[in-house]
Amino acid sequence: MKSRTMKRTSALLCGIALALGASSATASAADRATQSAESKYAAEAKAVGLSARQAAELQDRVDAQLADMKVPAEQVRYNEIRVKDGSASITMSVPGAADTSCSYEYLCLWDGANWSGTKLSFYVCAFRNLSDYGFNDRLTSYKNNQTSGTVSSFYNWEGRWVYKFGSTAYHTEDSLANTPWNNMIDGIQVC
Repeated sequence: MKSRTMKRTSALLCGIALALGASSATASAADRATQSAESKYAAEAKAVGLSARQAAELQDRVDAQLADMKVPAEQVRYNEIRVKDGSASITMSVPGAADTSCSYEYLCLWDGANWSGTKLSFYVCAFRNLSDYGFNDRLTSYKNNQTSGTVSSFYNWEGRWVYKFGSTAYHTEDSLANTPWNNMIDGIQVC
């Protein structure tokens, strides 16, 4: 009886050791992949002239933005996050290089005045809760570069979605810094 119990105990301990080893190997592989991506993004940041300190601070901002997002997304460049379904992207600002561009057929939002700071770009027509992107109550300027005549509507959450204003493309842009809507908007009907 003791022999059978000892064999079972020995087999159980071996199984646990194997499981821990496999788990450790999986964790090590994940760590290597993360380190590889981080060094790739650090190299990209260095190539555009960022110091190691600036690159680390930018990576911290990217990580914080990803943590605030409720939609599946991933980092695709040193300063860019893309939603996995391709419907939106977030571009983090970098020192000395303002990205004020907005590609054709996109609605672009910035959290800084005059198209500065972090940029959130939408391509697909749909209602978007900005909280899902970690961007609610942050809108300060925008460009509507969708097809001519396309209207986007901007809303605030007040226990229900309340319409605040609309924007008709082509290439409508505005800075909300000196308006009542600055840092207020929580949702957008893109298109």
